[in-house]
Amino acid sequence: MTPPFPFFPAEHIAILSGREVIGDGLIKLPFVRALRAAWPQATLHWVTAQGDTVYASALRETAAPFLNEIHVQPSWLIGGDENNTIPPPFDLVIDTRGRWKPVLTARLRLPHKLFIAPAMRYLFSDRRPPLLAPTPSSLIAQLLQTIELAAGFVPAVTARLPVSTPLLTKARRILPEGQIYIGFAPGAGNTIKKWPLENFEKVAKLQVRMNRVPVFLLGPQEMDLYDRLFKSIPEAIFPLQAYDVWGGRDISVEQTLALGHCLDLAVVNDSGTSHMLAAVNCPLISLFGPTSARKFAPRVSQGTVICAQDFGSEAMLAIPPETVNEAINHAVMTQGKI
Repeated sequence: MTPPFPFFPAEHIAILSGREVIGDGLIKLPFVRALRAAWPQATLHWVTAQGDTVYASALRETAAPFLNEIHVQPSWLIGGDENNTIPPPFDLVIDTRGRWKPVLTARLRLPHKLFIAPAMRYLFSDRRPPLLAPTPSSLIAQLLQTIELAAGFVPAVTARLPVSTPLLTKARRILPEGQIYIGFAPGAGNTIKKWPLENFEKVAKLQVRMNRVPVFLLGPQEMDLYDRLFKSIPEAIFPLQAYDVWGGRDISVEQTLALGHCLDLAVVNDSGTSHMLAAVNCPLISLFGPTSARKFAPRVSQGTVICAQDFGSEAMLAIPPETVNEAINHAVMTQGKI
């Protein structure tokens, strides 16, 4: 099929956003990776207009292979500089923000040869989808559409995000090969997005009966669960708490990414951890309740989404443990494992 637009050979690309906290940055990682895949030799500038970005802090090492420059609220974008700083000479500007006024300001202020912006159904964009084309339902699909308009295609980005060899070696010390590891990530940023802990426990115990090893990913916000899970499921492994192996008690995104390489499957809520594991293409069973799976489900090559609405409620507790356990068994068998 002929692409709707020819490939735009940009050397300097600006991606404009508001700001990114950890959840935003993780969700947008496939977009960042697709940008680099579409323009492997370009200089990619990530530019925020409203605040900081985790690509310059917590996800700095993760984003470093893909982004060349990060600009946090530069005066040449937001104004207010008496010296009237001149912006870099961009070839392509992709403005991901939704409000039309700052988008129009950026179009008028920033030098560019091609400007792409989905605000107001691409009203200020040099290229836009067909008039009657439906708006993509997921946030990441909406972002990837901007790449398609400029590049003429959407690069495949389901390959596992690489992690450093030292971190992967440490992860394998904790989760050595030869076992089937089923990850469980019971945390989430909001209580309403959490599947009941007793359901995670029940499914983990059922997996132990199948000679599989439960692996609980507990971040700093879930440490209050450690004692309960340690006592109720003695066969479980808590890899992020293996401080002697990691060489310290600080928990990093990169550690979770490394562990994702070692897991055979993980059960996750709608959470930052789900998108960390998706970045390394860990097979996932994603549980959704009040939030939209169509919009926020992580993108992996082997994934199952289970929604509470399918069981008559938006509450996470409506999802039966038996359904999740069956989904795990099916996924493991699909991989050709016991």
